[in-house]
Amino acid sequence: MKYPNLPKWQLIAVPAMGIVLGVFYFGKYFVAEELIYANYKVEALEQDLQTALDQLAAEKSRSTIAERESDVVRRANNLLRATERKNQDKIASLQADLEFYRRLGGANGAQAPLSVHSVEIQPMQSPRVYLITISLTQNLRWASVISGQVELSVDGIRNGVAEHLTNAQLLPESAEPLSFQFKHFELLESLITLPEGYVANRLTIRLKSGSLKIPVEQSMEWFSLVNQSTIIPPLD
Repeated sequence: MKYPNLPKWQLIAVPAMGIVLGVFYFGKYFVAEELIYANYKVEALEQDLQTALDQLAAEKSRSTIAERESDVVRRANNLLRATERKNQDKIASLQADLEFYRRLGGANGAQAPLSVHSVEIQPMQSPRVYLITISLTQNLRWASVISGQVELSVDGIRNGVAEHLTNAQLLPESAEPLSFQFKHFELLESLITLPEGYVANRLTIRLKSGSLKIPVEQSMEWFSLVNQSTIIPPLD
């Protein structure tokens, strides 16, 4: 095709204008549509993100409430346990007191005028040295003061061989004999020493008095007496 003799700028401007118009209509009908769709997707993603953030905040709020409820329940359980322990301690103390007075009054069926009510063994700082605490009671039916001596003995094992320790072996050489004199009850304490390498198994307490026809004797497991006061069951 031959164009009339036109200026050069017109020969360049006409095709350029056609290109611009083509790009404009392409952008208007195709690119713009893609941009609108992309904006829609962005808005949808932003909405989904906001929804997720709202759900996360709600979950955090529920989690905080659940943690607070759990903490309240935990504290309530701890309080109940502490109260239960206190009540059990009170009951144990009352039962011990009741047993003590029953023995004094002879209400538990025990006919012996003298008995070992409780025994406790406490380790001392010095090795193999123990403090033994003995509580003695007398039946109230026996109104007179009773006196006598306490003899201790321990059965155990040393170097794989059974060995019986007597009162003289347990008490220090300078110690006076363990004696008692009371009307209703008395608490006695004494230090005892076990030999090196000796493993005690059983403690025996023997109460001798001129007021008794035969001595009162009680035996008990050693480990049940360490660091705890053990109530001795009455003799038949």
